[in-house]
Amino acid sequence: MRIAVFHPGAMGSKLAAQLVAAGHEVRWVPEGRSDASKARADEAGLIGASFADAVGGAEAVLCSCAPQGAVDIAKQVGAAGFAGLYVEANPLSPTSLREAQSAVPDATFVDAGVVGPPPTGGPSPTHLMLSGTAADQVATLWAGTAVTPMVVGSEPGAASAAKSSYALYNKGKAALAVLAFQLAEKHGVTEALIAQQTRADGGSLKDPALPEHLRSVAWRWGPEFDELAETLDAAGLEGDAARALRQVWTRLS
Repeated sequence: MRIAVFHPGAMGSKLAAQLVAAGHEVRWVPEGRSDASKARADEAGLIGASFADAVGGAEAVLCSCAPQGAVDIAKQVGAAGFAGLYVEANPLSPTSLREAQSAVPDATFVDAGVVGPPPTGGPSPTHLMLSGTAADQVATLWAGTAVTPMVVGSEPGAASAAKSSYALYNKGKAALAVLAFQLAEKHGVTEALIAQQTRADGGSLKDPALPEHLRSVAWRWGPEFDELAETLDAAGLEGDAARALRQVWTRLS
């Protein structure tokens, strides 16, 4: 199948590489992208093309980028009259997801959410949550690869909810660990905090450099927590909890 991917970031490039490994022809649009993106695309075996050629010749589009760019990409693809499979693989709130779906009215829209690390065949699985009428069809695109598709619903929204639920726990835990290390550092008791890593619930306290390590992803995780807050609000839950944790990523950005 001919597939266009937007954009080959840390996750998108690895998802696309697995599509190439499965025998698909995968194109991307180098115009305006960074040298790092170009290097990832080359490593993944992607074919550079103009936007018109990438989308015009595609049977499927995979959108995997930072959440703040997802709706704009959908609008661009929709304006081009794309009528194939549109796989929205970003952590979006229900409102943002509906906006993205509305932007591609001629396409068959599939909601997707990645849980786990970029797929490399390592010990931790990469689950691709999928929902929508064509979820089963999209699942077959990654057949035999390091991506493990999981169809979780027949309507868009279920996959995003599954992704958001885990992200709230996993990245929320990381945000609390960052705050804990910063508080301990202010009082000169970092070693005492690290000593608690031996406790059953202390795994996140092993690395005092965690705040610095997470600085490189804070620009992307912050907007994800904005979407998480709206997702919690829509479910009648405590969206302000996610908004408070969002400030951790704001300060690290």
